[in-house]
This record gives sequence, structure tokens and C-alpha cells, in this order.
Amino acid sequence: YAGDLASVIYQVIEENQLYKEGIYHFSNEGVCSWYDFAKEICDLSGNVCDIQPCHSDEFPSKVKRPHFSVLDKTKVKFTFGITVPYWKDSLQKCINELKQQLDY
Repeated sequence: YAGDLASVIYQVIEENQLYKEGIYHFSNEGVCSWYDFAKEICDLSGNVCDIQPCHSDEFPSKVKRPHFSVLDKTKVKFTFGITVPYWKDSLQKCINELKQQLDY
């Protein structure tokens, strides 16, 4: 969720921790597939959707993709002392904000 990433960046700037150089990975906690993500959006938004899982082999590509890839957030959590929210909680927050903007 971009809001969570923005909060981390703000915290780093506010606490003047910019001198801590390096590459830091960030994503919300937990693991999900694109299918899981789409299903959760449908469920949280209250829409009825027929979402079917598919395998990446069904979409030929010249690029070989890993079967399982997640970002290791250990460095960003340890270096800046942050707690990363679970992806479903942040998705719920995002959908609630969108519903408010649309007066849903």
C-alpha cells in the first residue's frame, strides 16, 4: 500500500535518518498471489466477481519468472525500527478511503 510506504519515507526523513544509505525493500507483511489480491479486493469492496486463478505458464513470455518471490524487509525494519502492516489490513484501509472519496 503506497500510504504505508509514504509513512515509512516520512518517518525516515522526519527522524533525519537519511544518512543510512543502501537499498531497502518494502512491501506490506504477508504473501499473496495476484489471484489472492484480486479476490480480496472483490470481497472488501462488496462486489460479486467471478475471479479464476491462472498460472503464469498460460501467458507466454520471453522472461523467466521465479515461482516464488517476496521482498525481504528485514533490513528496513531493523534499520529504521518500523512495524510493517499486514497487506490485508492495508488493503482494507485503502478501499475504505476510496469508498469515502466516492461516497460509496
